[in-house]
Amino acid sequence: MSMLKILIAAAILLFSVTSALAQGGAARAILGACKPDIRAFCSEVRPGGGRIKTCMKEHLRELSEPCKEALFQAWLRQ
Repeated sequence: MSMLKILIAAAILLFSVTSALAQGGAARAILGACKPDIRAFCSEVRPGGGRIKTCMKEHLRELSEPCKEALFQAWLRQ
């Protein structure tokens, strides 16, 4: 993965996921695209307190392209 993609994904996760999740349509798109990633990497993580978000950041390089794209699109809509 290129450094640019890593930086874009990191920026998305760090700065916009929380506010994107507050928007219904973006939240559904992210959940739909990232649900397999959350299940694969963070299924043992208890929801709440930003723990899922932290887990996803820890697996940033491993996230699927659809998940990264949904996060990027949510970031663009802000």
